[in-house]
Amino acid sequence: MKKFLAIIMAGAIVLSMAGCSGGNSSANSADSDSQQTSAADSSASAAQTAESSQPVLQESSEAGGSSAAPTAEADDDRTDYEKMVDRSLLSVGDMTRMADVFQKAQNGEDITVAYIGGSITEGYNAGTTEFYAKTCTDLLQGYFPDITVTGVNAGISGTPSLLGNLRLERDVLSADPDIVFVEFAVNDGQEADYKNAYESLVRTLLTQEKDIAVVLLFTVLDSGYTCQEHMSKIGANYDLPMISVHDSVYEEIEAGRMTWQDYSNDQSHPNAYGHKCITDFVDNYYQKVLPVVAENVGEVSKELPDPVFSAKYMNMHYMDSATMDGVELDGFEQYDTHGSFHNGWMYRGTDGGSMKFTVECSVLEMVFKANNSDKYGTADIYVDGEKVKSVVSNMSDGWNNPVTAYLIDNDSSAEHTVEIRMEGGVTQAFFVMAFGYCD
Repeated sequence: MKKFLAIIMAGAIVLSMAGCSGGNSSANSADSDSQQTSAADSSASAAQTAESSQPVLQESSEAGGSSAAPTAEADDDRTDYEKMVDRSLLSVGDMTRMADVFQKAQNGEDITVAYIGGSITEGYNAGTTEFYAKTCTDLLQGYFPDITVTGVNAGISGTPSLLGNLRLERDVLSADPDIVFVEFAVNDGQEADYKNAYESLVRTLLTQEKDIAVVLLFTVLDSGYTCQEHMSKIGANYDLPMISVHDSVYEEIEAGRMTWQDYSNDQSHPNAYGHKCITDFVDNYYQKVLPVVAENVGEVSKELPDPVFSAKYMNMHYMDSATMDGVELDGFEQYDTHGSFHNGWMYRGTDGGSMKFTVECSVLEMVFKANNSDKYGTADIYVDGEKVKSVVSNMSDGWNNPVTAYLIDNDSSAEHTVEIRMEGGVTQAFFVMAFGYCD
């Protein structure tokens, strides 16, 4: 162990002197029938949260492990970049989960790290190899060269935690990850549904049989928009490590030591250098844990505090045409609807039609395709024979992106018959990508 720590400390990465900046480009737009996030609405979202950029520094923890927030010592010799990296770490959180993963790696066992989020996580604007989900995996592989570190990139452009929670089981948990990074701070809105979905996602990760190390990453738009304020409250509640692009990069921009263009080529997505910054922020956190692995390895408590907002969408199950039985199709047909949703359904015509199925659930969420086109139609949703809403897929900010709508949202589970009905006499198309449900 001493030899390993010596190697780690001797091989610490020398941070670059250059500056950088941060963000992503989706915003929230919700109507009475659906919830969505789109890159086209980022300016409107910024106005909603003038106060969302306030940092939450966690100084201590009662959950076990070493959780004191890092405090940079006054050191005139440190570069602005090094100071920026120090500011990025809002909280180290309870180190037990990450220490257990690093102990596993030190023992020669392979590990898997997953990343779930929107287009920033997916790597838009960063080239094929320079996005943080790739470089952070490479970083761990460098620390543990004798094992295999597998990276799982579950980022999908333009998607909020509403959709991330729905596909968590399919895209993340199925890979049996040891570490999961969560990035939805610029894709989420401020409404309750977003807060509940985000907390449900985090809580689902923390309640798995395997003790997954969860890290929250808070990105920011050029406007300053971020959901860091409410997301950091969730992170503090569960004593999680939290990394902030706002408190690091955006502060540099406001101080005039760098420009947004250093970090991003548009209003939201980090360029290659921006992703390097994020990687250095993650490395800064890792370097807080690596020297104290032995002191923090231990049993993780399965008892969690009460939710900050709500965890009613926990343990959501994914289902599509490949996994659903008994779906009655009239005018709909099975269809490969999207690059990330291959087993969906499509309606296209003028005669009207429907798809109908029975499900036992408390919550039912539908994923559909949106586009700014009058060819995209409106579906009427019936639950147990009663119309509950109309879902409009022709959206001003739509670009064939997946959007979610809650069809059922109850406190208790029951069997329901759901019908998605298209009006006859109107030429239109509607694409259902998938469903998610809670028992």
